[in-house]
Amino acid sequence: MDPFEQALKFIQAGRLDEARIYFEELLKQDPENENILYNLGMLYTELGSPNSAVPLLKKCIEILPGNANAHVALGFAYMSLGDLNNAKECTLEALKIAPDNPFALKNLGEISGKERDYQSAFYYLKKSYEINHQDPQTVYGLAFAYKSLNDLENAKKYFKDLLDMPALETLKELAREGLGEIAFKTLKSSGPSMDVVFYMISALKMLKDKPHEKVQDISFEIALLGRQGLEINDPTKKFSLNTLPGEFTALQLVSIMYVGFQQIDPSLDLGMDFTDEYNLALNMVESGISQ
Repeated sequence: MDPFEQALKFIQAGRLDEARIYFEELLKQDPENENILYNLGMLYTELGSPNSAVPLLKKCIEILPGNANAHVALGFAYMSLGDLNNAKECTLEALKIAPDNPFALKNLGEISGKERDYQSAFYYLKKSYEINHQDPQTVYGLAFAYKSLNDLENAKKYFKDLLDMPALETLKELAREGLGEIAFKTLKSSGPSMDVVFYMISALKMLKDKPHEKVQDISFEIALLGRQGLEINDPTKKFSLNTLPGEFTALQLVSIMYVGFQQIDPSLDLGMDFTDEYNLALNMVESGISQ
């Protein structure tokens, strides 16, 4: 098989380091080949060496200035280096050449998001999605943009769409976190949740006399369960634990976990702020109102 084709097959199979070795050898034989420069540059970025990618991709563009994908790849390398100015410049140049390039649009949306320009991020990611709606990163970026613009219904929709797609587990975990933040924001929109206060009162009583190790076991089991997604606004779905008898709603579990971590280490950031509910529940227990 032709070495170039073999290297491409390695990329398709996810064997990136083997592909890199092939392309490095090919580059020695043909240092002006734009396809080799482009693919090796992309590989270097994917393998965590964007500094090595930049000169190769620049050379590729010198040879073939109209290669929009090379401009996208160079922009992505700069973005991986944290150089957003050069990343934006390269990506905008790609869009001048190919206005409907979905990868340029997606990357420009991500750059805008990093700059906290969420309106621009939404615009570019929405355009990218309309062209390539099967790309998980685009779907996640669009969901995040909607959430940042406080359009929680659309954010929720796209986070859920991502969970139904074939995507990296790390990306799905971010989507679950996004859904959890939306659920929390919805719950807290009208002030302290008295349901949470009620569940925390029960949790305070339940955990009061349990050994520290038992409180840890319960809290960490719920935290691990939460990584798979807990819809705190759905009272119909019930969960069981190995560390506690009975069945619990997601809101009950989150309330128990919050109380548990207040006992384990109050400084931990749980990604949700139930300070008001916890203090109210604690006051009610200490005053005897909840007896």
